Amino acid sequence: MFEFRLEPRFSETDALGHINNAVLPVWFEAARADIFRLVHPRLTRDDWPMILAGIQIDFIDQIHLGSEVTITTGIRKIGTKSFTVGQQAYQNGKRVARGEAVLVWFDYQQQASQPIPDEVRALLGEHLLEAHSQENSDR
Repeated sequence: MFEFRLEPRFSETDALGHINNAVLPVWFEAARADIFRLVHPRLTRDDWPMILAGIQIDFIDQIHLGSEVTITTGIRKIGTKSFTVGQQAYQNGKRVARGEAVLVWFDYQQQASQPIPDEVRALLGEHLLEAHSQENSDR
């Protein structure tokens, strides 16, 4: 499992004084960079092998300015042509959000999905999350 830490910025707050919900997809994407580096270390655009098929985020509690946020990231499921990334956000030891992103192995020149290469499947498999550990953990 990967960990990404960030300090919420004042510009990310909303009129109610907490971190705006629109910020979480950006934070979760930044935390997925560890997965990107794992399967495509060069991070080059001309041969980028993935496309985002969907995201889903559950907002569990308010997030506030002034306290660090930790986002954990791992692999929830590996399919033939796609994989699901599971993520959790914590602030002050409390889970405040959880999400999933489905990434499809994709050939941009052919504009078609492709089977995930065996070596990539092996790398992803090293970061598989336990079946229900994310739903039940509250740090």
